[in-house]
Amino acid sequence: MIYLIFSSQSKMAQSALQTLLKKDYPTRDECNFVSLDMGVTPLNELASECDLLPLGYDKKAVVGENCAFLTKTKTKYKYQKDDGPEALLAYLQNPNPAIDLYLLLYSDEPDLSNPMVKAIKSNGEIKQVKQLTPDQWPSFIRSYFEKRGTSIAPDAVRELYARTGGDYAAFITESQKLLSYAGGTPIDLKIVAEMVTPKLDDDAFHLSNALTRGDIESALRIYRDLKVHSAEEITLINLLAGQFRYMDMVRFLDAKGLDSNQIARELGGSPMRADITVRNLYRIKEASLLRIQEQLYQLDYEILSGHQDPEFAFQLFLANFTL
Repeated sequence: MIYLIFSSQSKMAQSALQTLLKKDYPTRDECNFVSLDMGVTPLNELASECDLLPLGYDKKAVVGENCAFLTKTKTKYKYQKDDGPEALLAYLQNPNPAIDLYLLLYSDEPDLSNPMVKAIKSNGEIKQVKQLTPDQWPSFIRSYFEKRGTSIAPDAVRELYARTGGDYAAFITESQKLLSYAGGTPIDLKIVAEMVTPKLDDDAFHLSNALTRGDIESALRIYRDLKVHSAEEITLINLLAGQFRYMDMVRFLDAKGLDSNQIARELGGSPMRADITVRNLYRIKEASLLRIQEQLYQLDYEILSGHQDPEFAFQLFLANFTL
């Protein structure tokens, strides 16, 4: 059987995969289960795995994650050197019944005009894992904790949703922390407030955008607003460093000719974020990105070692920021 599982949130697609694997492959080993990251693996290697069934086994599962070659894009997908879709397409058109192939696509939709997608539709199953709507999240959160033997108060549900922002991966991570902390006792608002970090990624993105535009006044205003909500300088430094690492990766992929949609699929996040970053990079040199990351590392060290006051040091960094 061939399955194409797609969702814009990778963790949701992966959860759907695990549900299928638990049913069909409750016992897995290195002979009957192979998982490949198609972001770095040639399609020819995936096709070869689908032709190999180890002796003594009557079936085998092959997983291909991050199948960006199946998504709908404005530009033609660029395959690796000496690689192409021919072998995999031939397999998808004539699959081995002893091989279960699971393909994960982290996108809103596959390219229905792609011959490989057409072959999957004819010989397998295409499964969309839909994102939860804001109205669906509260009941999902309650059910998630109830299935794991813990109740959660209504105001704690609202706060957990607000702090994870509808990000399924973030919700799973934070929920595991809450379950471990609660140990089966009810989860209230106080526990969520203490254990779950407020969602600061968007604020860090706006902060880095202000800095790259040279708008120091806006950057300082964003920082002061964050301080009202008790944001810690060390947290902001780490998030900001992550933003500039993201810019560096976007710069690399943009230089390879990938568009904003392709960059978003490679790195995660929205195409809009990738597009804004590409435009911001026109005024930033590669050396500047490396220098800024080093400055943030040094700032982090100075604060943690007690050599600098956190508020003063971070405001000084913002005020003196240059590209």
